[in-house]
Amino acid sequence: MAEKYYISSNKYSLQERSTKRGKVYDVIFRIIDPISLEAKQKKLSGFTTKAKAKEAYVTFVSENCEPAKVKPIRNKDTSKRDPTIDELLQEYISTLLNQNKASSIYAKKHVYRMFVSPFFGDKFPKDLTKESLYKWQDAIWQMKNKRNDSFYGYKYLCTVRALFGTFLSWCESRYGYKNYLPQVVKPKKRAQKTKMQIWTRAQFEQFISVVDDPMYHAFFTLLFYTGRRKGEIFALSPSDVKAKSIVFDKSLTRKTLDGSTYQITSTKADKTQEIPVCATVRKELENYKGASPFYFGGERPVSDNTLTRTFKRYCQIAGLPSIRIHDLRHSFVSMLIHMGANFMVVADLIGDTVEQVTKTYGHMYEADKQKIIDEIG
Repeated sequence: MAEKYYISSNKYSLQERSTKRGKVYDVIFRIIDPISLEAKQKKLSGFTTKAKAKEAYVTFVSENCEPAKVKPIRNKDTSKRDPTIDELLQEYISTLLNQNKASSIYAKKHVYRMFVSPFFGDKFPKDLTKESLYKWQDAIWQMKNKRNDSFYGYKYLCTVRALFGTFLSWCESRYGYKNYLPQVVKPKKRAQKTKMQIWTRAQFEQFISVVDDPMYHAFFTLLFYTGRRKGEIFALSPSDVKAKSIVFDKSLTRKTLDGSTYQITSTKADKTQEIPVCATVRKELENYKGASPFYFGGERPVSDNTLTRTFKRYCQIAGLPSIRIHDLRHSFVSMLIHMGANFMVVADLIGDTVEQVTKTYGHMYEADKQKIIDEIG
């Protein structure tokens, strides 16, 4: 049953705002809480036309409100009211601008927009009780991704929860609002972690043998034989490619805050590295001279969608199981580990930390334990 409110006026206002999908309208009006008798602002958001916003207001009032029988208690100093969660989120994001990369802020804003604002956007910090947070967690664990109609992955939902927790901790340390999320027990994992997908060197050679476009031939060869992230390959310029090495000091991201199609940033580890390359890569780069300013693409870098479609098409032609492009990085690491490379060498070559390599690829060393024990004698 919907919660009932009192209403003492039929006044409302419409506010226009811009989103990535175009202009939308919010309708704002005041209601009276039936328990505290306090007048509060109510906002219904995201309507494509003014008419739809007005219609939503009328529907809400007719279904959820009754004429006020008593005078509302008004807060005379409205400047001292608690901010809403959406207002606090906006302030929190602004504090990250000089701390996080644009791509990281973009990802956080997406999480808050998808998983926090729909539940708590117009609520106040005092409304985020332990019970309400349990209900929120239950709800997001039951949500499905509209793109593929499947449940969100456990790891991703844990990231959502962690990002929300970081925001709530900021609210607590900055304004003293109690953060109850640590008291909310995280759900157990509902499925085993999927096995990491990799190709052997022989499988990659089978794949690359059918790639007839010189640029993609070189691009995929670099991904497999350097293990670098595709954003770092996208960002390469001719001056980065040496005779026997490649300089990795930047990355390209499509997650921008200013609406631009891409942005060049530092690498994920904020490192500048000149990495030696194997003979296979050196031979590849002798055959492919590259373009400028982007080594792959020329005036504009290759698009993500085009790269993905092309990769899948060549996988089908080669008759190989389809893997993600990022799995070429995993394949390179697997090859290094089974050739005897230690964690420090692997981390340096792929531009990651030893800790992350241990966490992500440590299981690959399991097969080497018996071999080492046997050698001890």
